[in-house]
Amino acid sequence: MKAYVILLAAGKGLRAGLKQNKMFAQLAGRTPLEYSLRACKKAGCFENAVIVCQECEMQKARRIAGRLFPHAIYAVGGVTRQESAYAGLRALPADADIVAIHDGARCFITPELIVRCVQSCEVYGSGVAGRRCTDTVKTIDAADYFVHTLNRDEIILVETPQVFRRAEIAEAYEAAFRDGFTGTDDAGLMERIGKPVRLVESREENFKLTIPHDFIRGERQLWESRQMRVGQGYDIHALVPGRRLILGGVEIPHEKGLSGHSDADALTHALIDALLGAAALGDIGEWFPDTDPAYQGADSMLLLEQVREALEDKFWEILNIDATIFAEKPKLSPYKEGIRQNIAEALNLSLEQVNIKAKTAEKFGAVGGGEAIAAAVSCALRKR
Repeated sequence: MKAYVILLAAGKGLRAGLKQNKMFAQLAGRTPLEYSLRACKKAGCFENAVIVCQECEMQKARRIAGRLFPHAIYAVGGVTRQESAYAGLRALPADADIVAIHDGARCFITPELIVRCVQSCEVYGSGVAGRRCTDTVKTIDAADYFVHTLNRDEIILVETPQVFRRAEIAEAYEAAFRDGFTGTDDAGLMERIGKPVRLVESREENFKLTIPHDFIRGERQLWESRQMRVGQGYDIHALVPGRRLILGGVEIPHEKGLSGHSDADALTHALIDALLGAAALGDIGEWFPDTDPAYQGADSMLLLEQVREALEDKFWEILNIDATIFAEKPKLSPYKEGIRQNIAEALNLSLEQVNIKAKTAEKFGAVGGGEAIAAAVSCALRKR
């Protein structure tokens, strides 16, 4: 079944205290419209997007959306959310089977939640994001006195996306307009015509930009999520007889091995330095000094795991590793994949996050003369 997303972006932003549509305000360097579109694109489950906005902002929306959905469909929004969503529904192409209606102001939506809502619709006929209520909920009277305590176990705080089969949500909207009924969300219109609506529990921050404080909260959240560090490491060891040659935890047959206090795994040592450097945690010599008998002949991959644990304790997440080994011989191509797998396993990464390259020194210097092997590593970390 083909799924489309309708992104509602025709609001005024009055409650947010802005002089412009909040969908085009700056939030940590980007607009809420772009954040929402990026999440929809990364979800990978939509054929295309229908963007509903004010006619005077159509070109502005095209400039933002063009990089993500170059063939997006545009519709002019109405006075109410219900009118805008209906305009989006009418703009859908004929092959749309499933439609996700999403408030663009919920720009912190994750691709994972979008996918779960769409999958719920495919299986159960609907999928609406919502969060279970954990607070005590009461009704009040006109004078702000408490009247009644509600059963919070039966209360859901509804969010978007709200995903339905196209024919059923179109029926719900047509019935609402025919009867002169105005609802607050799409699920309410479905309930009104007796269609079942299924909850997809939201586990992430998916709040809506509504009042000025929401922008402060969102700005802080976005900058924190972008706290990223880059590290680099380099190591070189001499090749000597009578030693095993170990690189990235893989023993490589050769007449010589690398000289050093531990197993002299130059690649892993460079990787450790890169990770420690990115996290501002010093260097390998401070953590595992070659004057300490405890590290005599130590397995460098076990040292790497200790560094990984230290990063986890500081809430650092490794994004990727890019390593280059410099060796005139032996040829390392047959061992690159094993090295890659070892590093990925030690750091709890996927193979796609680890890249290993092998180069010669073109006969120059100690490496080029077969006297040493060197390694250089770059890495990126992100604060969790």
